[in-house]
Amino acid sequence: MDNTYTEEEIERCTMHGRREIIFQLRGMIKRSERITIVFQDGQHSFLTVLLDMAEDDGHLYFDVASTEEVNQAFLNAEHSIFTSLIDGIRIQFSTARGRETKIRGQRVFAVPLPKSLLRLQRRDVFRLDLPTVTPYICRIRRGTPDEKELPLHDISVGGIGVLCSEKLEFEPLEKLENCWIDLRDTGVLAVTLEVRYMRPVENRTTGKQAWHMGCRFVGLSGLNETLIQRFMARIQAERKSRLAD
Repeated sequence: MDNTYTEEEIERCTMHGRREIIFQLRGMIKRSERITIVFQDGQHSFLTVLLDMAEDDGHLYFDVASTEEVNQAFLNAEHSIFTSLIDGIRIQFSTARGRETKIRGQRVFAVPLPKSLLRLQRRDVFRLDLPTVTPYICRIRRGTPDEKELPLHDISVGGIGVLCSEKLEFEPLEKLENCWIDLRDTGVLAVTLEVRYMRPVENRTTGKQAWHMGCRFVGLSGLNETLIQRFMARIQAERKSRLAD
């Protein structure tokens, strides 16, 4: 995997909004994702698990290290870098000095919530941005009272992004079954989605604020994966043809 990214790519993949950062961290807590903390210019590090988050006082809580030497070094550090790899996506953020406290009698560390969070996708999981003037459609929970029809923003063999005019009340890692993706000439795909993140964006058509909800496919069939690959190849070929004219 190519780990060299431009400053523009890194900035595009960096979240700055408090709500979207909290959404991402809440998902990591729910899944008990392992995360590595590096501090004091890389001299010390330890593997931990995010335990809880207090949005009101703006703190993130996680397990202490297994040795007192590392724990003391962490408490003396001015700042720390947190890094995790989730489904091939690199999550990274930095925080100010931590402190020791207790949650339900358990000894833990607490740090201020990060002001930004990097969510860097693997280069080999290519996401294709889709047209917004005549958008392709995703129907979430089709045939139920909760059905929502949303325009597709992007697609890959790993998942999709949809555009919402307002923030939807979905939880991180919530599974959305009975979803249909209408790719017109390529066909209609029945899929199950899992909500991964939600962040504010500008609607490229209206110029107004919208919400980009990223979802991954759960149990995508081989047939549907092949159809998505064909669809992406066709869209790219059509774009190249228009540019050549």
